[in-house]
Amino acid sequence: MGKGLDTTVNCQSLARSIKEAGYDFVCRYYNRNNPGKNLTREEAEALSGAGLHVVAVWENGYPTSPDYFSYEAGKKDGRDAHRCARSIGQPAGTPIYFTVDYDASHADLSGAVNHYMRGVLDAFRDEEAAGVRYDVGIYGSGLTCGSMLEAYGGSPGIRYAWLAESRGWSGYGKFEQWNIKQLSGAKVAGIPVDTNISNGDGGGFKVEGA
Repeated sequence: MGKGLDTTVNCQSLARSIKEAGYDFVCRYYNRNNPGKNLTREEAEALSGAGLHVVAVWENGYPTSPDYFSYEAGKKDGRDAHRCARSIGQPAGTPIYFTVDYDASHADLSGAVNHYMRGVLDAFRDEEAAGVRYDVGIYGSGLTCGSMLEAYGGSPGIRYAWLAESRGWSGYGKFEQWNIKQLSGAKVAGIPVDTNISNGDGGGFKVEGA
């Protein structure tokens, strides 16, 4: 995994074009409110079959202010993300990233966002009863990623960080522990995307049967 993209568009029919454009991984979504943007089993198989890794990210609704985040929201999102991953055959031991899509303050990170991520981790532990264990990743500012790794780093815990492209957000230039770094908007294979790079371990996977 070196060069990637993220998009809300189903890439099943575009997998080979994306690979031919020089990309190694595709980040795709799980969510509850808008099922049309979700990664599907057929899409994951097409991407895997084209030689692309898939990266899973949970973003439901608008996680763009502290009002979205709470322990209860984290439990619900964690449970549903885990079930989405199982439904498409995401391999055990791979991560699902959870988005904090704004420039969270220190107060937000020690309060609402912290409680949310604790809820996610508790939900993942509960869902492991189904026989599958997934890792947890965090998407956000450098400050967000660093704070959550410090609070919940290790295994089990938050093991992956995806640095958002917004250079004006707190900690952008100082955070170096990213697994994926978002770069800029572009058009690839005719669809709008954000481009990304990985440090080699972005948590991508391929599904069986591709």
